[in-house]
Amino acid sequence: MPALSDDELTAIRADIDELLPDTGGAVLSRTLANDGMGGFTEAWGTATGSLSYRLDPIRGVEEQAGGALRAFQGWQLTLPYDTTVTTANRFQDGSGNQYAIIGVDGAKSWKASVRARLEAV
Repeated sequence: MPALSDDELTAIRADIDELLPDTGGAVLSRTLANDGMGGFTEAWGTATGSLSYRLDPIRGVEEQAGGALRAFQGWQLTLPYDTTVTTANRFQDGSGNQYAIIGVDGAKSWKASVRARLEAV
């Protein structure tokens, strides 16, 4: 497969960004504060805000929980190519719903977007 020029990759990224239908998303990062009793209090703050994104449901996968199978509903998140996100972050959609990031697709030939797998918190 021939390599893309920088101009072609820039055009693809711009096209994908235009196709991200939702706005107001945020990547959250965790901070821990000493609670004075030997433990910590967890707080989530905005690391990157005002993101365009696309959130698609993933259904039909079954997980085992407590010896029984249960339906799993997760989400596939698409973000602009230059967004930094890891499994240590959370994502907050434009409505304020938060999701744990359980996987990020880092290995790509041409990085045109960032995709992550999420589950509700």
